[in-house]
Amino acid sequence: MPGVQSKQRRHFSLHFRVRPVLVRWLVCALSLALTAVLVPHVYFTGSDVTSKVLAWIVVSAVFGLLITFVKPLVQLLLLPLIFVSFGLVLVLINTIVIWLLSVIFPTWFQVDHLLWALIAGLVSGVLVTVFENLLGMTPPIILGQSEALRIRLARARPAFVEGELLDAAVTGKRKLEHIVGKEDDAGDDSGGAGADEDGSGGVT
Repeated sequence: MPGVQSKQRRHFSLHFRVRPVLVRWLVCALSLALTAVLVPHVYFTGSDVTSKVLAWIVVSAVFGLLITFVKPLVQLLLLPLIFVSFGLVLVLINTIVIWLLSVIFPTWFQVDHLLWALIAGLVSGVLVTVFENLLGMTPPIILGQSEALRIRLARARPAFVEGELLDAAVTGKRKLEHIVGKEDDAGDDSGGAGADEDGSGGVT
């Protein structure tokens, strides 16, 4: 049933594409909420609890988009400075993201001073890193392996991994069938040789 298998693969691929997005949003939402709790003068505003929760959801969604798409581009542009500054540029990038949130949502998210934005950038970066490591979203560090393997893991996505697993299963099945076929042929050959020996013994 090729059509059913194709639909199942599309379903699994969509599932694996949506899940990392939801997990990353959850990571960003928890990190931003904890940052607002831990860092003074960085807070969500609202007239009641419902409005504050709504502000948290919306601001966290934008925070996740900025961390997912904008931050990697800025890191790529500032890659030499990241190594020179021993990662302090990453804290500066997080600070800019936090400050942008207060500019984009002035009625929902407030940062009283740039210094508190700097501290919030440091805290949020640490929290995002910790949550990503706990949830297995950070790629493993491979030491002593070939460059091809590192590139393959860097390019790997859940949908591609799923396809590679299916291909590996099909290849293993074919190899097993080939081995079983060889054993059957060897058994037939030995049986034929035994019959020939019996026939020659009867003639003598």
